[in-house]
Amino acid sequence: MSASAPTSAWSSKPLRLYGVAAHLPQAVRQGSLPARDERGFFRHGPSLVSSLTQWGGGDVWPSVVLAADDVEVSGLVSPEGVPLAVQRVPALCDRAYGAWHGQALRDIAAEKLAALLQDADFAPPGGESARQFQARIGAWAEGADLHGTALFLARPAVVRAMAVHVLGGNSALPQKLDCAPATLSLFTRQGGDWRLRMMGAPLGGEN
Repeated sequence: MSASAPTSAWSSKPLRLYGVAAHLPQAVRQGSLPARDERGFFRHGPSLVSSLTQWGGGDVWPSVVLAADDVEVSGLVSPEGVPLAVQRVPALCDRAYGAWHGQALRDIAAEKLAALLQDADFAPPGGESARQFQARIGAWAEGADLHGTALFLARPAVVRAMAVHVLGGNSALPQKLDCAPATLSLFTRQGGDWRLRMMGAPLGGEN
């Protein structure tokens, strides 16, 4: 399946876009919404090099490396061992939870938690709804001036939202897609047409 967008000077050029899912903040893994200033992290540079060499054939290395503001990145190097410059992209941050940032899920009233998880139009006070979050990621995908081979690092929900955009899915699709941390996904665009080529492949050397 694929999604189409109006063709512009840059979107008509082929794009091979890798999405790398970072690890979630510790509090999230313990059952809380992420604190506003808490970052996920990615520290598997050698594994990423191995995986990109495997999936890309080693012919083309990403010319652009992007990272969400809410992900800590270290150890990214080229196959030649040269540290990679990383461009920060605020639009690739995880969903905003407003006043609920840092709250334990068990402390949120059952009906409000159900709305957060099941209602695409529900937004916590000062935060984003699932639909608004999805629209933000889709707008970034269509507006980013990228071509050739590029890579972005973000939390799993962002990589999943990118897949939903590419597939043209509705609000129910994210719950049917798995995207574990430390995995690699691949999106391609040709003539404005997006395709999901691979999703959630474990990075080389990762369990």
